[in-house]
Amino acid sequence: MDTLSRLLSLFTVTTSLDTRCELASPWVLDEPAVTTPGTAPFHVVVEGSALLDTAALGEIALQAGDIVVFPGGGAHRLHAGPVQQATPVAKLASDGPLQRKANEGDGPATGILCGSFVFDDSARRAMLGALPEVMIVHASREADFPGLHALVRLLQQETADTRPGSGVVVTQLSGALFALLMRAWLAQNATRPGLFAVLADRRLGNAMQKMLESPELPWTVADLAAACFMSRATFARLFAQLSGMTPADVLTQLRMARAATALARGERAVGDVALAVGYQSEAAFNRVFKRHYGMGPGGYRRAQRGAAQQEQAEQAEEAA
Repeated sequence: MDTLSRLLSLFTVTTSLDTRCELASPWVLDEPAVTTPGTAPFHVVVEGSALLDTAALGEIALQAGDIVVFPGGGAHRLHAGPVQQATPVAKLASDGPLQRKANEGDGPATGILCGSFVFDDSARRAMLGALPEVMIVHASREADFPGLHALVRLLQQETADTRPGSGVVVTQLSGALFALLMRAWLAQNATRPGLFAVLADRRLGNAMQKMLESPELPWTVADLAAACFMSRATFARLFAQLSGMTPADVLTQLRMARAATALARGERAVGDVALAVGYQSEAAFNRVFKRHYGMGPGGYRRAQRGAAQQEQAEQAEEAA
């Protein structure tokens, strides 16, 4: 398994694709800031073009195939044509998999799919801090993102009309969107300090690979430097520069993510989970886990079990 796959498999990021906008210039979509922790709204332009306005980046042109994500949940505006002449955007009745929005403009058409990536607690702590306030993948400019291009086309087709099984198809396709997006973003952008900056740097790739493959091993700076064919001093300096953390901090983060996943699944006793992530002492594991998640392993497992039961009850109620 490659390094990005190993990293993403440690964390739970779910995709909620909920709205298809069918707009004709002039139009404006004003999106308020998201206050729910771990929720990152996104937009996929599937037809036409749009302008994006954000406080951080100003105005940016988007074309069909481009994707914009707001890991910090910041407020933003999407628009086309003269803003002062924009016609209202309204919700339409829909029997398809997504809510529909449209306006009564008479200019060039734009299609946008809107949704959110939802990061669980582990993913929020480890990943969101390593992502910028605004992520933009200009897939429209690149020919070497065939998987992302194909996925966007399929999403466009499956959400445009009501077809048998379209709800399940859209859900399954959406689940692959985050991984393809991250692959393209890492290829296209310089990253801010964090896990993804280390992941994107070829000089440190072997170190990340080894920690991800076997986080239970007692990796030292000397071990990881040797894997990268560097001196300890050079490795430690570069790692700190790119990640903003020490190798020991990153290793602990990876261990806690793996432990949280095992506890949520309820497959092992706490002591077995501790051993599996490199702690010979259950007490030491409990202290580190509580420092990361604000509760002990047992409490975390009970909380996750309760959340899962509540979600199942809500789904059953909706089905009824």
